[in-house]
Amino acid sequence: MASAPRSVAAAAGIDAVTTGDYSPLTVNMYPTAPAPTALASLPAAPPKLSGRDAEVEQVLSALRPQNGSPRQNMGPSGASAIAGSAAEGFVPPVLVTSVAGLAGVGKTALAVACGHSAVEAGWFSGSLFIDLHGYDESPVQPGQALEAFLRALGIDATGIPPTAEERAALYRSALEDRADQGQRLLIVADNAASADQVRLLLPGSSRHQVLITSRHTLPTINARLLDLAVLSPEAAVALLQHALQSADPTDQRARGATDGIEELAALCGYLPLALHISAALLILDPDQTFAELAADLAAALSRLSLLDDGERAVRASFDLSYRRLPPDHAELFRLLSLNPGPDIGLEAVAVLADRPVPAVRSMLRALVQAHLVASVNRRWSMHDLVREYATELAHDTGQAAAIDASRGPWEAAEPHVRACGRLLEYYATTALAASAHLTAGARSAAAGGFADQDEALAWLDRERVNLTSSVAVAAAIQHQEIAVQLPVILYDYLLWRGYFDDLIAVTTIACGVAHQAGAVAAEAGAWNNCGIALTEASRFEEAVLAHRRAADLFASVDDDNERGKALNGLGSALRESGNPADALKIYEEALAIQRACEDLKEQAAVLNNLSLNHQALENVEGACAAAEEAASLFRQLGDTTNESKALCTAAFALQASGQPKEAQAFCERAIEAASRTVASPLDEAAVLLTCTELLTDLTPQQKISYLLQAQAACERANAQDLYAHTLAALGRAWITAGDWDQGAVHLTDAATMLDDLGLADEAADIWELLALLQS
Repeated sequence: MASAPRSVAAAAGIDAVTTGDYSPLTVNMYPTAPAPTALASLPAAPPKLSGRDAEVEQVLSALRPQNGSPRQNMGPSGASAIAGSAAEGFVPPVLVTSVAGLAGVGKTALAVACGHSAVEAGWFSGSLFIDLHGYDESPVQPGQALEAFLRALGIDATGIPPTAEERAALYRSALEDRADQGQRLLIVADNAASADQVRLLLPGSSRHQVLITSRHTLPTINARLLDLAVLSPEAAVALLQHALQSADPTDQRARGATDGIEELAALCGYLPLALHISAALLILDPDQTFAELAADLAAALSRLSLLDDGERAVRASFDLSYRRLPPDHAELFRLLSLNPGPDIGLEAVAVLADRPVPAVRSMLRALVQAHLVASVNRRWSMHDLVREYATELAHDTGQAAAIDASRGPWEAAEPHVRACGRLLEYYATTALAASAHLTAGARSAAAGGFADQDEALAWLDRERVNLTSSVAVAAAIQHQEIAVQLPVILYDYLLWRGYFDDLIAVTTIACGVAHQAGAVAAEAGAWNNCGIALTEASRFEEAVLAHRRAADLFASVDDDNERGKALNGLGSALRESGNPADALKIYEEALAIQRACEDLKEQAAVLNNLSLNHQALENVEGACAAAEEAASLFRQLGDTTNESKALCTAAFALQASGQPKEAQAFCERAIEAASRTVASPLDEAAVLLTCTELLTDLTPQQKISYLLQAQAACERANAQDLYAHTLAALGRAWITAGDWDQGAVHLTDAATMLDDLGLADEAADIWELLALLQS
């Protein structure tokens, strides 16, 4: 049967309801918060590129458009001027340019400088940038990179397909749409490990261009290839001098006698990363000469293992930097490599080091000064090679011990492994406190040190990669409690933000850990949550399997109540996959189980979903009866939030069946139910917006009053999609009330926001309405 058209309430998330210890009350409780449009994402350009004029020109010749020269010369991006470079030897541009070379040779600096120059020259209207972390243990997968690019292009998270191939098709289409609008984008894929990692990121035509950096030459993607060598001796010396002069223009070592500078540059292998670290050591020790530092470097006993792209010189610099650290700084340096994600906050560092925040801040400052750690926006990170070096040191000292299953429980492991466990417990505990705000409401002051929901969400956003990566680390060090419970803690947040792939990943790990531990109930709960995440990601076949697995496991431990919850999720997966007839049988079985268990809350949850399923089967009478019974049970339980949502479900069924007066009656009851409690702002907005859509007898001023309340609630909930629809409804209401100016303002804001969210079709309808109003 054909399903009803998507309404404002559907966008609001009034959808399937499930509850239980392992799944929250509402499968679709939180809307996806779409990523903002980000088409100027190049990192800051380096202040100077020493000895790279020829390489800059090679890259720019590949990026230069065929139909003209740049509108302006290169700005302050660090590369040489490009005006007039279209003279002799002009080479036609290509789709892909790949810069390869050993780690630390300056590939990223070259790519970013050239990218800024090309954009400033007017060759591109914007840029996309991503670090693929190709040489990390967990590189960015093509599907993840495509998701990031699609969000940056303004595609709403709910519209991003589940598979990498589908995402690639949507990505290429979005790029072509931009090109059709006269926009030409430069796509920079940094730190790729292989052609396979970037192949799906390539546009479908040459109207955009791609710039790739990699430690490997990539000959199989039809790219213009540039192998970046180390600096010349003269350029390496100039880099050292420039670094010292930039830090202190009066530093006489860069102006007067420079004995030993050529030897120091040679000992650094003329590698930019090693040269910068050596310069930092000199800056930190104003009394040390080039010759003294060169002698220290020559005397270093250990070097970073020589890889096929030649990191020995980098290790020599790292060793020298590390040797100069006080013991407590050196220990912190090793500990930082244990953080699960790419960067870490100050409080987490204090927990990891088991030291007060002021002491940790001072040590971090010293590590930043030594160029062993980077600091951006109060977050600390390591270059991938520096982190590798720190990890090896942790192992070599015998304090880190290999993080593997053979070492026994994490509590009995080496000090560094215990520090890692301490950090994981901090992440889990703080995430639990932050997640409490998601269900307590935006204005709640739930425990845990967060002032409100906004502050809690901001922390969760900052730490998302650390939190999700912590699950895998916890599994590796056999911290089973964290590995199983952290995915449950993160459930609400990952659904709220629409990070379904992350939720699938962490719950899958939890399933494996719980299975190995023989924790059947925990494994069943993890499979149930995984099934819900798979349903949200439109991976329905996998969701069905996950829910069936959960139901079977709960049955094996005679937990009928939890089995009923799993069957409720199974019904939703079947319904969403277009099999409402099969779903009906499952829902009826789930309802029978919950009636036998006398679990009113779960009965109400199943009934609400059953109502949606009846609507899909065009059984209006059954839909209304199920929804009204669900509302009655929620009312009996004092759950006015879900009571109002169940009443809205019934209202839609009645409206679809051509019974508008009955639908309005249910809407009035929904508003009354919502008024009896301070609901979450998302639920409040959804109910108000739904009811103003269906209540046709409201005066314009009454409708505007409800919509203004919904607008405020959307703002508190950070529900961008719903906010845009509310603005559109307000615009129409103002026009009905006779205030065309207010109407036009709200409609324009709504259309603009919908465009930014990637909802082009809905935006187009509003733009068309505005055009009619102005004609």
